[in-house]
Amino acid sequence: MQIDHIDRKILQILSENSAATATEMVPLVNLSIPAINKRIQKLQNAGVIQKFTIVVDPEKIGKPISAYILLVLQQGARIEALMEFIRSDPDILECAGVTGEYDYLLKVCSADVASLQRKINHLKKYGGVVKSHTMLSLTEYKHQVSALPDTH
Repeated sequence: MQIDHIDRKILQILSENSAATATEMVPLVNLSIPAINKRIQKLQNAGVIQKFTIVVDPEKIGKPISAYILLVLQQGARIEALMEFIRSDPDILECAGVTGEYDYLLKVCSADVASLQRKINHLKKYGGVVKSHTMLSLTEYKHQVSALPDTH
């Protein structure tokens, strides 16, 4: 799918406010409401827009601790159970396979340090986790939910 400057503008608007309506976008993209809705549907059908969501303040929902956990897995380890746990745990916000010394990078939120420690211990119980390294996030300077195309 070819994305033009209007699609990019629509993506930028929706990334700032996923509840933005086509009516609100009319003066910003100079298209009619049906045309905007058609473009949004096209972006969804092509998989460019995967879902609409919200961003919450972790402190206001009782999860002020944010940490990054690096994991090393034993060569040939069965990781299905570990990945199922990771997918099912709402406090594990992200999981990425990475290059270098570590195999996976997790972003985790937690109510307190004790619950973070329990989560780390739980992760280590899965067969194949041979090493972990945890870093607490002190300050978040930039949080962008997804990559956006340059609109300039």
